Amino acid sequence: MPTPNDRGPRRPRTNTSYHMEGDWAVPDREQAAPPQQRRTPTQEQRRAAARSRRELRRRRRRLAFAGTVCGILVLSGVITAVLPKSAKGEPETPAATAEPSSTRLVAPVPYGGAGESSAAAPALNWGTVGPQRQTADSGYTYTALPQKPAALPEFGRVDTSWFADAAFLGDSLTAGFCVNEYNIDVGGALVCGYEGISPNTIVNRTTVSSPDRGEEVPLDVLTAAQPAKLYILIGTNALVQPGNDDSFLAYYGKMLDELRTALPNTAFYVQSVLPATQEKISDTLPGLAPDRLAVINAAIQQLCAERGCYYLDLNAEFADDAGCLMTDFAQPDGVHLTVSGYSRWVSYLCTHLPYSKNNPYQAGSTYYLSEDMKNLLADIP
Repeated sequence: MPTPNDRGPRRPRTNTSYHMEGDWAVPDREQAAPPQQRRTPTQEQRRAAARSRRELRRRRRRLAFAGTVCGILVLSGVITAVLPKSAKGEPETPAATAEPSSTRLVAPVPYGGAGESSAAAPALNWGTVGPQRQTADSGYTYTALPQKPAALPEFGRVDTSWFADAAFLGDSLTAGFCVNEYNIDVGGALVCGYEGISPNTIVNRTTVSSPDRGEEVPLDVLTAAQPAKLYILIGTNALVQPGNDDSFLAYYGKMLDELRTALPNTAFYVQSVLPATQEKISDTLPGLAPDRLAVINAAIQQLCAERGCYYLDLNAEFADDAGCLMTDFAQPDGVHLTVSGYSRWVSYLCTHLPYSKNNPYQAGSTYYLSEDMKNLLADIP
């Protein structure tokens, strides 16, 4: 029987277990190896992980910036698409040919000329006036702006001290202001009224006779006086006979130019040429017929507009329904005025003047200001 020493070298003991299969000892299945121990990351690995995280954040920021830019571009494109062309600096598409503005105003023009009717303009539509876009289909609307009147309208009433710094230039009609027995108050104005003169008398510097001062040249007298206001009524003598309209108007325009040069700081008030009575027109004064004077006065009015002069329509005050001089204010010659005619003339001039808070308005008049009120408004232009 072998001894322990005869069994051969001993195997090292292991944790392996055996089981018998017949005469043999067979080892059991290997047991799972114990799990390996977790390693601690090195400093280099930590740095690599940090770089990776930073790169990820950079990519996210770039993506967010690109998205914001795209959103702004899309929004600006939408806004541009809905803006009107005028806001984008592009010309509007021309509309169909517009009707004359006189028939398309939505409000009557202030100080419309004689014969104009506010009924010709449609009623003001407040729903279409304002900062909203108009289209050709809906029809354009316009708000009327104040326009300079063709003839000076009525503005309150001043007393005759208004004429203290004024001068009157004209023919024998104007000379009537100097007739003592008429006792017409024109506030101490300088009256340059001469019998028989016409516009060419002023242009040619003709010497004429004044009822008060004797021989003088009208333009020289006015140049020396430099009045603040000049009232002009000339033309009757040149127009008593028909046929010289162009020559008359040429001299009239030249007269205004000469006076404007001599009186640069003077306000000009040009009055319409008065007609004669119907009886005298038919007998001896055909040149002073209403139809002819209507054309002449319209031309004078245009001369005033071109030269910055006020135009006064005396005919509206003195003409009857037929356009002739009313007999109630005419002397027997059918041309010159009676005392009541001169009073009416001065009254008309006292109510037809440009507005100013400094005008000497009569107490009770529309624009009258008390002295206390004038003091309060002294600093207001």
